[in-house]
Amino acid sequence: MIYNTEGISRKLQELKALIVGAAEVKQDMEVLVRTLREEYVESEAYQLTTALQVNLEHLREILAGSDDIQFREFWIVPFQLKASIVFLEEMTDQAIINEHVIEKLTNSRSPEAFGSQQFELVDVIRNIILTAASVTKEDKLEPIVNRILLGDAALFIDTINTAIIIASRKVDSRAISEPETEAEIRGPRDGFTEELRVNITLIRRRIKNPNLVVKKQTVGVRSKTEIAIVYFRGIANFKLIHEVKKRLRNITTDIPAPSGIHNLLEDSPFSIFPTVMSTERPDKLIVALAEGKVGVLIDGTPFCYTVPTVFTDFFKSGDDYYEKWMPAALIRLTRYVSAFFALTVPAFYVAVTSFHPALLPTPLVLTIGTSREGVPFPAFIEALIMETLLEIMQEAGIRLPKLIGPAVSIVGGLVIGEAAVRAGLVSASLTIVTSFTAIATFNISSYRMGLPLRLLRVPLMVMAAGFGMFGVMCGLIAIAIHLSILKSFGEPYLAPLAPKSSSNLSDLKDTLAVLPATQMVERPAYVEPQDRKRQKNDE
Repeated sequence: MIYNTEGISRKLQELKALIVGAAEVKQDMEVLVRTLREEYVESEAYQLTTALQVNLEHLREILAGSDDIQFREFWIVPFQLKASIVFLEEMTDQAIINEHVIEKLTNSRSPEAFGSQQFELVDVIRNIILTAASVTKEDKLEPIVNRILLGDAALFIDTINTAIIIASRKVDSRAISEPETEAEIRGPRDGFTEELRVNITLIRRRIKNPNLVVKKQTVGVRSKTEIAIVYFRGIANFKLIHEVKKRLRNITTDIPAPSGIHNLLEDSPFSIFPTVMSTERPDKLIVALAEGKVGVLIDGTPFCYTVPTVFTDFFKSGDDYYEKWMPAALIRLTRYVSAFFALTVPAFYVAVTSFHPALLPTPLVLTIGTSREGVPFPAFIEALIMETLLEIMQEAGIRLPKLIGPAVSIVGGLVIGEAAVRAGLVSASLTIVTSFTAIATFNISSYRMGLPLRLLRVPLMVMAAGFGMFGVMCGLIAIAIHLSILKSFGEPYLAPLAPKSSSNLSDLKDTLAVLPATQMVERPAYVEPQDRKRQKNDE
Protein backbone atom coordinates (compact mmCIF):
# COMPACT_ATOMS: atom_id res chain seq x y z
CA MET A 1 0.00 0.00 0.00
CA ILE A 2 1.39 3.39 -0.98
CA TYR A 3 0.83 6.19 1.56
CA ASN A 4 0.81 9.86 0.62
CA THR A 5 3.06 11.11 3.47
CA GLU A 6 2.77 14.78 2.44
CA GLY A 7 -1.02 14.61 2.54
CA ILE A 8 -0.99 12.93 5.98
CA SER A 9 1.44 15.55 7.32
CA ARG A 10 -0.75 18.38 6.04
CA LYS A 11 -3.82 16.77 7.58
CA LEU A 12 -2.03 16.43 10.93
CA GLN A 13 -0.99 20.10 10.85
CA GLU A 14 -4.55 21.13 10.11
CA LEU A 15 -5.78 18.93 12.95
CA LYS A 16 -3.23 20.48 15.32
CA ALA A 17 -4.28 23.99 14.31
CA LEU A 18 -7.91 23.00 14.84
CA ILE A 19 -7.14 21.71 18.33
CA VAL A 20 -5.26 24.92 19.22
CA GLY A 21 -8.14 27.01 17.90
CA ALA A 22 -10.63 24.97 19.89
CA ALA A 23 -8.59 25.50 23.05
CA GLU A 24 -8.56 29.26 22.47
CA VAL A 25 -12.32 29.24 21.90
CA LYS A 26 -12.75 27.30 25.14
CA GLN A 27 -10.71 29.88 27.06
CA ASP A 28 -12.70 32.74 25.55
CA MET A 29 -15.96 31.02 26.45
CA GLU A 30 -14.80 30.49 30.04
CA VAL A 31 -13.95 34.19 30.36
CA LEU A 32 -17.32 35.09 28.87
CA VAL A 33 -19.16 32.80 31.28
CA ARG A 34 -17.27 34.22 34.26
CA THR A 35 -18.10 37.74 33.12
CA LEU A 36 -21.77 36.92 32.71
CA ARG A 37 -21.87 35.39 36.17
CA GLU A 38 -20.44 38.55 37.74
CA GLU A 39 -23.44 40.40 39.09
CA TYR A 40 -23.73 43.68 40.85
CA VAL A 41 -23.55 42.91 44.55
CA GLU A 42 -25.42 45.03 47.07
CA SER A 43 -23.50 45.35 50.33
CA GLU A 44 -26.79 45.68 52.22
CA ALA A 45 -27.46 42.01 51.53
CA TYR A 46 -24.64 40.93 53.85
CA GLN A 47 -24.33 41.02 57.64
CA LEU A 48 -21.24 40.95 59.79
CA THR A 49 -20.72 37.67 61.61
CA THR A 50 -18.31 36.47 64.30
CA ALA A 51 -16.46 34.31 61.76
CA LEU A 52 -13.51 36.23 60.31
CA GLN A 53 -13.25 34.20 57.09
CA VAL A 54 -16.96 34.59 56.36
CA ASN A 55 -16.69 38.37 56.73
CA LEU A 56 -13.65 38.48 54.46
CA GLU A 57 -15.38 36.32 51.86
CA HIS A 58 -18.36 38.68 51.88
CA LEU A 59 -16.04 41.63 51.40
CA ARG A 60 -14.32 39.95 48.46
CA GLU A 61 -17.69 39.38 46.82
CA ILE A 62 -18.82 42.96 47.40
CA LEU A 63 -15.53 44.39 46.14
CA ALA A 64 -15.50 42.00 43.15
CA GLY A 65 -12.04 40.71 44.01
CA SER A 66 -10.37 43.94 42.90
CA ASP A 67 -6.60 43.67 42.93
CA ASP A 68 -6.08 47.04 44.61
CA ILE A 69 -7.96 45.90 47.75
CA GLN A 70 -5.46 44.53 50.26
CA PHE A 71 -6.37 41.88 52.88
CA ARG A 72 -3.53 41.77 55.43
CA GLU A 73 -4.12 38.85 57.80
CA PHE A 74 -2.12 38.40 61.01
CA TRP A 75 -2.29 36.93 64.52
CA ILE A 76 -2.88 38.96 67.67
CA VAL A 77 -0.69 36.63 69.73
CA PRO A 78 -1.53 37.98 73.22
CA PHE A 79 -5.24 37.48 72.49
CA GLN A 80 -4.82 34.24 70.50
CA LEU A 81 -7.06 35.67 67.78
CA LYS A 82 -6.70 35.97 64.05
CA ALA A 83 -7.33 39.38 62.48
CA SER A 84 -7.32 41.01 59.08
CA ILE A 85 -7.05 44.61 58.04
CA VAL A 86 -8.59 45.65 54.72
CA PHE A 87 -7.61 48.78 52.82
CA LEU A 88 -7.12 50.32 49.38
CA GLU A 89 -3.48 50.05 48.38
CA GLU A 90 -3.14 53.43 46.64
CA MET A 91 -5.44 55.55 48.82
CA THR A 92 -4.38 54.48 52.31
CA ASP A 93 -1.43 55.68 54.37
CA GLN A 94 0.18 52.32 55.14
CA ALA A 95 2.53 53.88 57.69
CA ILE A 96 -0.49 54.47 59.95
CA ILE A 97 -1.53 50.83 59.57
CA ASN A 98 1.96 49.52 60.34
CA GLU A 99 2.80 51.80 63.26
CA HIS A 100 -0.55 52.39 64.93
CA VAL A 101 -2.42 49.15 64.24
CA ILE A 102 -0.40 46.01 63.42
CA GLU A 103 2.62 46.87 65.55
CA LYS A 104 0.47 47.86 68.53
CA LEU A 105 -1.69 44.73 68.33
CA THR A 106 1.13 42.23 67.87
CA ASN A 107 3.19 43.75 70.69
CA SER A 108 0.36 44.39 73.14
CA ARG A 109 0.05 42.86 76.57
CA SER A 110 -2.31 40.03 77.54
CA PRO A 111 -6.06 40.76 77.73
CA GLU A 112 -6.05 40.43 81.52
CA ALA A 113 -3.67 43.37 81.81
CA PHE A 114 -6.34 45.61 80.30
CA GLY A 115 -9.17 44.33 82.49
CA SER A 116 -10.91 42.79 79.52
CA GLN A 117 -13.17 40.91 81.91
CA GLN A 118 -14.96 44.19 82.61
CA PHE A 119 -14.93 45.69 79.12
CA GLU A 120 -15.70 44.33 75.69
CA LEU A 121 -12.64 43.22 73.77
CA VAL A 122 -13.39 45.50 70.84
CA ASP A 123 -13.46 48.53 73.18
CA VAL A 124 -10.13 47.52 74.73
CA ILE A 125 -8.51 47.29 71.32
CA ARG A 126 -10.11 50.50 70.07
CA ASN A 127 -9.62 52.71 73.12
CA ILE A 128 -6.41 51.40 74.67
CA ILE A 129 -4.25 49.50 72.18
CA LEU A 130 -4.69 51.32 68.87
CA THR A 131 -3.00 54.72 68.77
CA ALA A 132 -4.37 56.12 65.50
CA ALA A 133 -5.97 59.56 65.74
CA SER A 134 -9.46 58.51 64.68
CA VAL A 135 -10.80 55.01 65.44
CA THR A 136 -14.50 54.14 65.30
CA LYS A 137 -16.69 51.03 65.46
CA GLU A 138 -19.05 49.85 62.75
CA ASP A 139 -21.29 46.78 62.69
CA LYS A 140 -22.81 47.09 59.20
CA LEU A 141 -21.03 46.14 56.01
CA GLU A 142 -22.31 48.95 53.80
CA PRO A 143 -20.71 51.84 55.76
CA ILE A 144 -17.59 49.72 56.22
CA VAL A 145 -17.25 49.27 52.46
CA ASN A 146 -17.84 52.99 51.91
CA ARG A 147 -15.08 53.89 54.38
CA ILE A 148 -12.67 51.44 52.71
CA LEU A 149 -13.40 52.98 49.31
CA LEU A 150 -12.69 56.43 50.74
CA GLY A 151 -9.21 55.30 51.79
CA ASP A 152 -9.75 54.27 55.43
CA ALA A 153 -8.78 50.86 56.81
CA ALA A 154 -11.16 48.31 58.38
CA LEU A 155 -9.93 45.89 61.06
CA PHE A 156 -11.79 42.57 61.38
CA ILE A 157 -11.12 40.26 64.34
CA ASP A 158 -12.21 36.66 64.67
CA THR A 159 -15.09 36.04 67.13
CA ILE A 160 -16.10 39.74 66.99
CA ASN A 161 -19.00 40.86 64.77
CA THR A 162 -17.88 44.48 64.78
CA ALA A 163 -15.26 46.10 62.58
CA ILE A 164 -12.89 48.84 63.73
CA ILE A 165 -12.46 51.68 61.23
CA ILE A 166 -9.09 53.48 61.29
CA ALA A 167 -8.92 56.88 59.54
CA SER A 168 -5.87 56.49 57.32
CA ARG A 169 -6.68 58.29 54.07
CA LYS A 170 -3.73 59.42 52.01
CA VAL A 171 -4.46 62.67 50.22
CA ASP A 172 -2.64 63.01 46.90
CA SER A 173 -4.16 66.04 45.25
CA ARG A 174 -3.27 68.68 42.74
CA ALA A 175 -1.46 71.66 44.20
CA ILE A 176 -3.59 74.68 44.99
CA SER A 177 -3.31 77.09 42.09
CA GLU A 178 -4.95 80.17 40.66
CA PRO A 179 -8.45 79.56 39.21
CA GLU A 180 -8.23 79.31 35.44
CA THR A 181 -11.80 80.26 34.57
CA GLU A 182 -12.17 83.25 36.93
CA ALA A 183 -9.11 85.46 36.67
CA GLU A 184 -9.05 88.54 38.89
CA ILE A 185 -6.60 91.38 39.36
CA ARG A 186 -6.66 91.91 43.12
CA GLY A 187 -8.37 88.76 44.34
CA PRO A 188 -6.72 85.82 46.11
CA ARG A 189 -4.65 83.46 43.99
CA ASP A 190 -5.90 80.18 45.43
CA GLY A 191 -8.70 78.14 43.93
CA PHE A 192 -10.55 74.94 44.66
CA THR A 193 -9.03 71.61 43.68
CA GLU A 194 -10.58 68.21 42.96
CA GLU A 195 -10.05 67.05 46.56
CA LEU A 196 -13.04 67.72 48.83
CA ARG A 197 -11.05 67.89 52.06
CA VAL A 198 -8.67 70.45 50.58
CA ASN A 199 -11.60 72.60 49.48
CA ILE A 200 -13.20 72.50 52.93
CA THR A 201 -9.83 73.50 54.41
CA LEU A 202 -9.69 76.53 52.09
CA ILE A 203 -13.03 77.69 53.49
CA ARG A 204 -12.26 76.93 57.16
CA ARG A 205 -8.96 78.76 56.85
CA ARG A 206 -10.82 81.95 55.96
CA ILE A 207 -13.84 81.63 58.26
CA LYS A 208 -12.97 80.63 61.82
CA ASN A 209 -16.52 80.60 63.04
CA PRO A 210 -18.28 77.66 64.73
CA ASN A 211 -21.50 78.53 62.92
CA LEU A 212 -20.01 77.63 59.56
CA VAL A 213 -21.64 74.23 59.07
CA VAL A 214 -20.36 71.47 56.76
CA LYS A 215 -22.71 68.53 56.24
CA LYS A 216 -21.54 65.56 54.18
CA GLN A 217 -23.57 63.05 52.24
CA THR A 218 -23.13 60.85 49.18
CA VAL A 219 -24.91 60.75 45.82
CA GLY A 220 -24.88 58.08 43.16
CA VAL A 221 -25.99 54.55 43.98
CA ARG A 222 -22.78 53.10 42.59
CA SER A 223 -20.31 55.96 42.59
CA LYS A 224 -20.96 57.05 46.22
CA THR A 225 -19.68 60.51 45.32
CA GLU A 226 -18.98 62.51 48.46
CA ILE A 227 -20.67 65.90 48.72
CA ALA A 228 -20.41 68.64 51.35
CA ILE A 229 -23.23 71.12 51.95
CA VAL A 230 -21.89 74.36 53.40
CA TYR A 231 -23.88 77.16 55.03
CA PHE A 232 -23.91 79.60 57.93
CA ARG A 233 -26.09 78.58 60.84
CA GLY A 234 -28.21 81.54 61.86
CA ILE A 235 -28.07 83.11 58.39
CA ALA A 236 -29.12 80.51 55.81
CA ASN A 237 -32.82 79.80 55.59
CA PHE A 238 -33.92 76.40 56.97
CA LYS A 239 -36.23 75.87 54.01
CA LEU A 240 -33.38 76.41 51.56
CA ILE A 241 -31.07 74.01 53.43
CA HIS A 242 -33.78 71.37 53.50
CA GLU A 243 -34.48 71.83 49.78
CA VAL A 244 -30.79 71.39 48.88
CA LYS A 245 -30.53 68.20 50.93
CA LYS A 246 -33.75 66.85 49.44
CA ARG A 247 -32.68 67.45 45.86
CA LEU A 248 -29.32 65.78 46.49
CA ARG A 249 -31.06 62.78 48.06
CA ASN A 250 -33.39 62.53 45.08
CA ILE A 251 -30.55 62.11 42.58
CA THR A 252 -31.12 58.63 41.20
CA THR A 253 -28.29 58.51 38.67
CA ASP A 254 -26.04 55.62 39.62
CA ILE A 255 -22.76 57.27 38.60
CA PRO A 256 -23.30 61.04 38.16
CA ALA A 257 -20.45 63.10 36.71
CA PRO A 258 -19.10 65.31 39.53
CA SER A 259 -18.97 68.39 37.29
CA GLY A 260 -22.52 67.77 36.05
CA ILE A 261 -24.35 67.22 39.33
CA HIS A 262 -25.51 70.84 39.31
CA ASN A 263 -27.63 70.02 36.24
CA LEU A 264 -29.56 67.57 38.43
CA LEU A 265 -30.31 70.31 40.96
CA GLU A 266 -31.71 72.96 38.64
CA ASP A 267 -35.36 73.97 38.64
CA SER A 268 -35.65 74.20 34.84
CA PRO A 269 -33.39 71.62 33.20
CA PHE A 270 -34.71 72.47 29.70
CA SER A 271 -33.84 76.16 29.96
CA ILE A 272 -30.61 77.27 28.34
CA PHE A 273 -29.93 79.74 31.17
CA PRO A 274 -28.00 78.40 34.18
CA THR A 275 -29.87 78.61 37.48
CA VAL A 276 -27.02 77.28 39.63
CA MET A 277 -23.87 79.36 40.03
CA SER A 278 -20.47 77.66 39.86
CA THR A 279 -17.20 79.08 41.06
CA GLU A 280 -13.60 78.01 41.55
CA ARG A 281 -12.93 80.80 44.04
CA PRO A 282 -13.22 80.23 47.83
CA ASP A 283 -13.62 83.98 48.43
CA LYS A 284 -16.59 84.09 46.07
CA LEU A 285 -18.20 81.17 47.88
CA ILE A 286 -17.74 82.90 51.22
CA VAL A 287 -19.43 86.06 49.92
CA ALA A 288 -22.38 83.90 48.84
CA LEU A 289 -22.53 82.14 52.22
CA ALA A 290 -22.48 85.50 53.98
CA GLU A 291 -25.54 86.50 51.93
CA GLY A 292 -27.43 83.46 53.23
CA LYS A 293 -26.90 81.14 50.28
CA VAL A 294 -25.93 77.48 50.47
CA GLY A 295 -22.79 76.02 48.86
CA VAL A 296 -22.37 72.50 47.50
CA LEU A 297 -18.85 71.09 47.26
CA ILE A 298 -18.40 67.87 45.30
CA ASP A 299 -15.45 65.52 45.51
CA GLY A 300 -13.74 65.23 42.14
CA THR A 301 -14.45 68.70 40.74
CA PRO A 302 -12.78 72.07 41.40
CA PHE A 303 -16.12 73.85 41.10
CA CYS A 304 -18.39 74.74 43.98
CA TYR A 305 -22.08 75.48 43.39
CA THR A 306 -24.13 78.12 45.20
CA VAL A 307 -27.91 78.37 45.40
CA PRO A 308 -30.19 80.15 44.90
CA THR A 309 -28.72 81.90 41.88
CA VAL A 310 -30.23 84.91 40.13
CA PHE A 311 -29.48 86.43 36.75
CA THR A 312 -27.41 89.31 38.12
CA ASP A 313 -25.07 86.96 40.00
CA PHE A 314 -23.39 86.04 36.72
CA PHE A 315 -22.22 89.63 36.23
CA LYS A 316 -20.53 90.00 39.61
CA SER A 317 -16.79 89.62 40.11
CA GLY A 318 -14.61 89.54 43.19
CA ASP A 319 -12.75 92.60 41.96
CA ASP A 320 -15.99 94.59 42.34
CA TYR A 321 -15.51 94.48 46.10
CA TYR A 322 -11.75 95.07 46.14
CA GLU A 323 -11.89 98.39 44.25
CA LYS A 324 -13.49 101.74 45.05
CA TRP A 325 -17.20 101.61 44.47
CA MET A 326 -17.43 104.06 41.56
CA PRO A 327 -14.96 102.39 39.15
CA ALA A 328 -16.29 99.01 40.29
CA ALA A 329 -19.83 100.12 39.45
CA LEU A 330 -18.72 101.37 36.04
CA ILE A 331 -16.93 98.10 35.26
CA ARG A 332 -19.96 96.05 36.30
CA LEU A 333 -22.19 98.22 34.12
CA THR A 334 -19.94 97.49 31.14
CA ARG A 335 -20.57 93.76 31.67
CA TYR A 336 -24.33 94.23 31.28
CA VAL A 337 -23.78 96.39 28.20
CA SER A 338 -21.39 93.79 26.79
CA ALA A 339 -23.95 91.04 27.33
CA PHE A 340 -26.56 93.07 25.46
CA PHE A 341 -24.18 93.75 22.57
CA ALA A 342 -23.00 90.12 22.49
CA LEU A 343 -26.59 89.04 22.11
CA THR A 344 -27.98 91.62 19.68
CA VAL A 345 -25.31 93.25 17.51
CA PRO A 346 -25.26 90.60 14.72
CA ALA A 347 -29.08 90.61 14.65
CA PHE A 348 -29.14 94.42 14.48
CA TYR A 349 -26.63 94.30 11.62
CA VAL A 350 -28.79 91.88 9.65
CA ALA A 351 -31.99 93.87 10.35
CA VAL A 352 -30.52 97.28 9.47
CA THR A 353 -28.71 96.20 6.31
CA SER A 354 -31.69 94.14 5.08
CA PHE A 355 -34.71 96.24 6.11
CA HIS A 356 -33.83 99.55 7.74
CA PRO A 357 -30.75 101.20 6.17
CA ALA A 358 -32.45 104.57 6.72
CA LEU A 359 -31.83 104.21 10.46
CA LEU A 360 -28.11 104.79 9.89
CA PRO A 361 -26.36 107.98 8.79
CA THR A 362 -25.95 108.19 5.04
CA PRO A 363 -22.10 108.08 5.03
CA LEU A 364 -22.20 104.92 7.19
CA VAL A 365 -24.76 103.32 4.89
CA LEU A 366 -22.53 104.07 1.90
CA THR A 367 -19.50 102.64 3.68
CA ILE A 368 -21.33 99.41 4.54
CA GLY A 369 -22.74 99.18 1.03
CA THR A 370 -19.29 99.63 -0.48
CA SER A 371 -17.79 96.97 1.77
CA ARG A 372 -20.57 94.52 0.84
CA GLU A 373 -20.09 95.13 -2.87
CA GLY A 374 -19.22 91.84 -4.51
CA VAL A 375 -20.29 89.67 -1.56
CA PRO A 376 -22.39 86.85 -3.10
CA PHE A 377 -24.52 86.17 0.01
CA PRO A 378 -27.33 88.10 1.69
CA ALA A 379 -26.50 89.68 5.04
CA PHE A 380 -28.09 86.86 7.04
CA ILE A 381 -26.08 84.07 5.32
CA GLU A 382 -22.97 86.21 5.57
CA ALA A 383 -23.51 86.71 9.32
CA LEU A 384 -24.29 83.03 9.80
CA ILE A 385 -21.01 82.03 8.12
CA MET A 386 -19.02 84.38 10.35
CA GLU A 387 -20.89 83.20 13.46
CA THR A 388 -20.10 79.57 12.61
CA LEU A 389 -16.41 80.38 12.06
CA LEU A 390 -16.33 82.29 15.36
CA GLU A 391 -17.80 79.38 17.33
CA ILE A 392 -15.42 76.90 15.71
CA MET A 393 -12.40 79.06 16.55
CA GLN A 394 -13.56 79.60 20.15
CA GLU A 395 -14.08 75.88 20.76
CA ALA A 396 -10.79 75.02 19.07
CA GLY A 397 -8.97 77.55 21.24
CA ILE A 398 -10.48 76.00 24.39
CA ARG A 399 -9.89 72.34 23.54
CA LEU A 400 -6.33 72.70 22.30
CA PRO A 401 -3.35 72.81 24.68
CA LYS A 402 -2.62 76.22 26.16
CA LEU A 403 0.46 76.74 24.04
CA ILE A 404 -1.44 76.11 20.79
CA GLY A 405 -4.84 77.65 21.62
CA PRO A 406 -3.79 81.33 21.29
CA ALA A 407 -2.07 80.53 18.01
CA VAL A 408 -5.35 79.14 16.63
CA SER A 409 -7.16 82.31 17.67
CA ILE A 410 -4.58 84.50 15.96
CA VAL A 411 -4.59 82.42 12.81
CA GLY A 412 -8.38 82.28 12.74
CA GLY A 413 -8.93 85.93 13.57
CA LEU A 414 -6.28 87.56 11.47
CA VAL A 415 -5.35 85.23 8.65
CA ILE A 416 -8.69 83.57 7.87
CA GLY A 417 -10.68 86.77 8.50
CA GLU A 418 -8.43 88.85 6.29
CA ALA A 419 -8.40 86.17 3.60
CA ALA A 420 -12.21 85.88 3.69
CA VAL A 421 -12.59 89.64 3.19
CA ARG A 422 -10.06 89.73 0.35
CA ALA A 423 -11.77 86.78 -1.32
CA GLY A 424 -15.09 88.63 -1.20
CA LEU A 425 -16.84 85.94 0.89
CA VAL A 426 -17.72 88.35 3.68
CA SER A 427 -17.62 92.11 4.04
CA ALA A 428 -15.16 94.05 6.19
CA SER A 429 -18.03 95.67 8.08
CA LEU A 430 -19.38 92.27 9.19
CA THR A 431 -15.89 91.20 10.25
CA ILE A 432 -15.79 94.23 12.55
CA VAL A 433 -19.24 93.36 13.92
CA THR A 434 -18.25 89.73 14.58
CA SER A 435 -14.99 90.71 16.27
CA PHE A 436 -16.76 93.21 18.49
CA THR A 437 -19.37 90.59 19.39
CA ALA A 438 -16.67 88.10 20.38
CA ILE A 439 -14.88 90.65 22.58
CA ALA A 440 -18.17 91.64 24.21
CA THR A 441 -18.82 87.97 25.04
CA PHE A 442 -15.42 87.66 26.69
CA ASN A 443 -16.22 90.62 28.96
CA ILE A 444 -18.99 88.64 30.69
CA SER A 445 -17.49 87.42 33.94
CA SER A 446 -19.24 84.04 33.82
CA TYR A 447 -18.48 81.53 31.07
CA ARG A 448 -21.76 79.73 31.77
CA MET A 449 -23.79 82.89 31.09
CA GLY A 450 -21.84 83.54 27.88
CA LEU A 451 -22.96 80.21 26.41
CA PRO A 452 -26.74 80.92 26.23
CA LEU A 453 -26.05 84.39 24.82
CA ARG A 454 -23.91 82.85 22.07
CA LEU A 455 -26.66 80.34 21.33
CA LEU A 456 -29.45 82.93 21.23
CA ARG A 457 -27.63 85.05 18.67
CA VAL A 458 -28.65 82.69 15.86
CA PRO A 459 -32.44 82.71 16.52
CA LEU A 460 -32.31 86.49 16.82
CA MET A 461 -30.55 86.70 13.44
CA VAL A 462 -33.25 84.47 11.94
CA MET A 463 -35.93 86.80 13.35
CA ALA A 464 -34.01 89.79 12.00
CA ALA A 465 -33.71 88.23 8.53
CA GLY A 466 -37.44 87.51 8.48
CA PHE A 467 -39.01 90.54 10.12
CA GLY A 468 -36.31 93.18 10.59
CA MET A 469 -36.22 95.18 13.82
CA PHE A 470 -39.74 94.01 14.64
CA GLY A 471 -38.50 90.43 14.70
CA VAL A 472 -35.51 91.37 16.91
CA MET A 473 -37.80 93.11 19.39
CA CYS A 474 -40.14 90.11 19.47
CA GLY A 475 -37.15 87.84 20.14
CA LEU A 476 -35.90 90.04 22.99
CA ILE A 477 -39.39 90.16 24.54
CA ALA A 478 -39.61 86.37 24.35
CA ILE A 479 -36.25 86.07 26.13
CA ALA A 480 -37.37 88.51 28.82
CA ILE A 481 -40.60 86.54 29.36
CA HIS A 482 -38.63 83.31 29.64
CA LEU A 483 -36.26 84.87 32.20
CA SER A 484 -39.19 86.21 34.20
CA ILE A 485 -40.74 82.76 34.69
CA LEU A 486 -37.49 81.01 35.65
CA LYS A 487 -36.84 80.19 39.28
CA SER A 488 -33.80 79.03 41.22
CA PHE A 489 -34.72 76.95 44.26
CA GLY A 490 -38.06 78.69 44.32
CA GLU A 491 -36.70 82.24 44.02
CA PRO A 492 -37.40 84.46 40.96
CA TYR A 493 -34.49 84.35 38.53
CA LEU A 494 -34.70 88.09 37.86
CA ALA A 495 -34.70 89.05 41.57
CA PRO A 496 -34.22 91.69 42.83
CA LEU A 497 -35.00 93.46 39.53
CA ALA A 498 -38.37 91.76 39.23
CA PRO A 499 -40.86 91.33 40.76
CA LYS A 500 -40.58 94.72 42.41
CA SER A 501 -41.19 95.04 46.11
CA SER A 502 -40.51 97.66 48.72
CA SER A 503 -38.67 95.03 50.78
CA ASN A 504 -36.00 94.39 48.15
CA LEU A 505 -35.05 97.97 47.23
CA SER A 506 -31.94 97.59 49.36
CA ASP A 507 -30.82 94.66 47.16
CA LEU A 508 -30.35 97.04 44.21
CA LYS A 509 -27.25 98.44 45.92
CA ASP A 510 -25.33 95.39 44.72
CA THR A 511 -27.05 94.57 41.46
CA LEU A 512 -26.65 96.79 38.43
CA ALA A 513 -24.08 98.90 40.27
CA VAL A 514 -21.96 98.59 43.40
CA LEU A 515 -22.39 101.00 46.28
CA PRO A 516 -19.84 101.44 49.09
CA ALA A 517 -19.65 98.51 51.51
CA THR A 518 -20.85 100.72 54.34
CA GLN A 519 -24.16 101.16 52.53
CA MET A 520 -24.81 97.46 52.07
CA VAL A 521 -26.03 96.72 55.57
CA GLU A 522 -28.68 94.18 54.63
CA ARG A 523 -28.52 90.77 53.04
CA PRO A 524 -30.52 90.09 49.86
CA ALA A 525 -34.22 89.76 50.64
CA TYR A 526 -34.85 87.14 47.94
CA VAL A 527 -32.58 84.67 49.80
CA GLU A 528 -34.87 85.03 52.83
CA PRO A 529 -32.02 84.84 55.38
CA GLN A 530 -32.74 84.25 59.03
CA ASP A 531 -30.77 87.35 59.92
CA ARG A 532 -31.25 90.15 57.40
CA LYS A 533 -28.77 92.59 58.96
CA ARG A 534 -25.03 92.52 58.31
CA GLN A 535 -23.42 93.49 61.62
CA LYS A 536 -19.93 93.29 63.07
CA ASN A 537 -20.93 90.82 65.75
CA ASP A 538 -23.03 88.87 63.32
CA GLU A 539 -22.34 85.13 63.23
